[in-house]
Amino acid sequence: MATLTEVSQVARKVIKFGGIALVVLILFPGFARIVKRIYLTLNPPPPPAPTVIYGKLPRLDFPAMPNTATPEYTLETIEGGLPKLDNQAKVYVVGINKSRLLTLNRVKQKVVSLGFVNEPIQTDEQTYLFVHPKIGSLLSYNVVSGSFTYSYDWTQDNAIYQSHDIPVGSESISEAKSFLNSVGSLSEDLVSGNGKFIYLLASGSAVFPTDSVYDANFVRVDLFRANKDKLRVVTVGGDTSPIQVMISGMSDSRKIVQASFQYSQILENDFATYPLLPVQEAWNNLLAGKGYIAKKITDKVTVRRITLAYFESNQPQKFLQPVYLFEGDAGFMAYVQAVDPKMVIE
Repeated sequence: MATLTEVSQVARKVIKFGGIALVVLILFPGFARIVKRIYLTLNPPPPPAPTVIYGKLPRLDFPAMPNTATPEYTLETIEGGLPKLDNQAKVYVVGINKSRLLTLNRVKQKVVSLGFVNEPIQTDEQTYLFVHPKIGSLLSYNVVSGSFTYSYDWTQDNAIYQSHDIPVGSESISEAKSFLNSVGSLSEDLVSGNGKFIYLLASGSAVFPTDSVYDANFVRVDLFRANKDKLRVVTVGGDTSPIQVMISGMSDSRKIVQASFQYSQILENDFATYPLLPVQEAWNNLLAGKGYIAKKITDKVTVRRITLAYFESNQPQKFLQPVYLFEGDAGFMAYVQAVDPKMVIE
């Protein structure tokens, strides 16, 4: 028969090892999750195959470039070579306004606040021209794409040349967004996107950049979309945008003298995934002069960064497609269409 001392020793061992077992049981699910996470980080599963549900995509509408020599490229990235990038990306459908009459009525209601109180003139199947009855400014609006241009002939207005009370810095960006809002064209990704401004001096019928805000007659604002899927949205001009507003120092209806708006309305839930050209082949295309150079200062270019981005054309486009973005010294920017050429219409 066990003595009291022996029973006590056994009880202590049961409590000790039972406690350890209980702690292990409590910690095991968390420990297992950590182990699984580490394993998946080191051995990530392959992504699902690209869906390519839209078939072959149109070639990107890059503008024709001057017939000049291809730059001499040097690759000096932080990775020490070409980076490892995703081998597939999303392609989004760009929407159009199907109800033209509804769109036209909405625009007519909006532009009354800008002084466009008369009925617009239909200039073609898609475009309507609004004429300001007092100052003669023009607003041409495409009811299918939602793009528009606005212009006021400031060259005939002496007061413009004498006025220098323009909005400064971020105030000019707010003014530009306010104008787009008045036309019903301020989307959420423009609200949260970046803006760039430049001061302009009027001389005759031309304008020239100036560093002096006190001498400037205008400020031009370029608005850019916020990132899409963590990728930058790049433009034809590189550091300029197809969405621009030029603002004078006047305080009345002559405050906005020029604007242009070309914007792809992305359908958030209408997308497919497409295979991408390997980054090595994209680099080879750039070296062979098959890319589009958005901004170049020198003929010898050091490329410092290669990433994926989305391309915003100056012309209406059916899809928002990815590009390889090459960036380098002196603001160099170049693009190569990223979708695998096998999935691009010849």
